Amino acid sequence: MENNTQQKHLFSISSTDLILQESYPQAVMSDLFKCFININKVRMTTYRAGQAVTELIIHYDNNKTFLFTIWEGALNVPPLSDDDIRLAHKEISLTDITDIMVFVTRFAHHAHLSPQLPSALDSTEVLVFSS
Repeated sequence: MENNTQQKHLFSISSTDLILQESYPQAVMSDLFKCFININKVRMTTYRAGQAVTELIIHYDNNKTFLFTIWEGALNVPPLSDDDIRLAHKEISLTDITDIMVFVTRFAHHAHLSPQLPSALDSTEVLVFSS
């Protein structure tokens, strides 16, 4: 899977509010799921660092964790590398809140996780997805 920089958004949305089934976003998601087995929880935090930043703390495969940082900016979603897996961290960039939210919910849905609100109201954690 190559990083497709010719697309403006990762996910295309139709005028009837449907997410279009296209090969590039499917390849991006497939690349992720082959690396993460038995995902049992995903914590979503959000904050600002010059622009919007979303982090997914992925809990999977018997107490392993992986940090996924999503910057708001030009579309840049390179495939997971061996170094990403070794460091347990990956950074990508998605163009807007629509791409970010669709990405997060697709990821959680594929892992068969359900969303919950966090218990702390003053936390930057906005959603917790768990089985």
